[in-house]
Amino acid sequence: MEDFISTRSSCIHGHSGSVSQRTLPLFFANTDAKPEFMPNEVIRAAFYMALKQFPILAGYLRPDGGGQTCVVIDRKDLNMPEYKESTSNIHLDTLRDSKFHHTLSTTGAITKAGADGRIKMINVHIVRLKGNSGVVLFVNIPHYVVDGTGFFSFVELWGTLCRALRTQDHELALRASGPAGYDTLRIYTGFNPIADWLAWLSPNTRAQLLDRAKFGSDITSHTFRIPRDSLEALRALVATHMPDGQQVIATHVLAALLSKTVAQAHKKSRDQKTLPVANLPEVVSQGCYLHLFLGKETHQSLNLLADMRHPLELTDKSYMGNGLIPHNTHPESLAEATATVSRIYAGADAQLVGSFVDMIAARPSCFTRPMVYLATHPTSLVITNETTFKLYAADFGDGLPEWVCTIPSFVANFVGFLPSPPPSTDIVVNITMKSRVMKHILLDSFWRDIATIVY
Repeated sequence: MEDFISTRSSCIHGHSGSVSQRTLPLFFANTDAKPEFMPNEVIRAAFYMALKQFPILAGYLRPDGGGQTCVVIDRKDLNMPEYKESTSNIHLDTLRDSKFHHTLSTTGAITKAGADGRIKMINVHIVRLKGNSGVVLFVNIPHYVVDGTGFFSFVELWGTLCRALRTQDHELALRASGPAGYDTLRIYTGFNPIADWLAWLSPNTRAQLLDRAKFGSDITSHTFRIPRDSLEALRALVATHMPDGQQVIATHVLAALLSKTVAQAHKKSRDQKTLPVANLPEVVSQGCYLHLFLGKETHQSLNLLADMRHPLELTDKSYMGNGLIPHNTHPESLAEATATVSRIYAGADAQLVGSFVDMIAARPSCFTRPMVYLATHPTSLVITNETTFKLYAADFGDGLPEWVCTIPSFVANFVGFLPSPPPSTDIVVNITMKSRVMKHILLDSFWRDIATIVY
């Protein structure tokens, strides 16, 4: 840690605005009963080495009172990460039996201040399991500073540097230290005094208020596994209903399927009427009950989070900020929804990003509006696809994690696509919903045919 502090520059800052954070537990199994399995002192040393490549994680939030917040890195006033180590009386086999359910989760999804009154840019908790059976590594980073790609890049770098220290591989250490629609516009620009007031608050006050608001009340989360062959069969069937030559991507079909499943569940939970269960061809060719009779909510909005690195050709650049642009659409059938999803992803380009940046720059306090919109529109669904993220790339010297998951979102109607542990190519889907809506998802025969519940 002292080495990290001595090398920090005087002051760097960047604009930021977010209320959520990513918490990731990685479960490592000591399958060979090694006495020196993932030693704490080396993991800790490698952490501060990795921190040198991500100095923003030692910054602090400085609001300007007008809705903008800067992340400031000041050598004389570093906001050092929270780094904890502990032991547990839970054996890894017990966690395996529970399919790695969130029994050890040590943090939530809302960014909150630590014991010193500051919001930390990264929190780490290393939990050594009973009988040296394994290690659970919890990493928590607010979305103020990085998105999913930046998060997993940091964890992968941390593991690489740890391996280099343990093997005294100086070449590896050097390599690792190298350069590292209309509705959407309306959500950000429409009249919303509550969102403006939230943006005006300091990050600490806003976090305390949102935590007390209990957005997560009566919310439940389940994780499912989608076999790749089942998804491929569905993709092939949907392709027969698409224009000739149009490419159909499996995850786009899955997003369309989730929009249909969640929309039906919302409608059933509202009117408690039994809708006819359509078989697969009927679901493709007919409507998907997406017209919800919920007052003004006549449709379910499907909001897709797209990583902009590839269309902007930033994959080989040292960019670790939030490169996510929300899109909003109203799907009406499985095939049509798949086509719409594909068009949205294909249309994400530099011009779109430029217009989005201009909009944010003109309205710096609008970053709280999507959260307020989601809280006040009970059928709006958010889907994020993280199947290409490096969840299973972190090797600290004793092998890759056996299971990696994310904790549930603090708001309902959130779906995340994750990769399965290698060598499986299945997709893991985490769904967070209000309990009354989740009940109907679990009873949906079409969803149950393709998805197997993990926990």
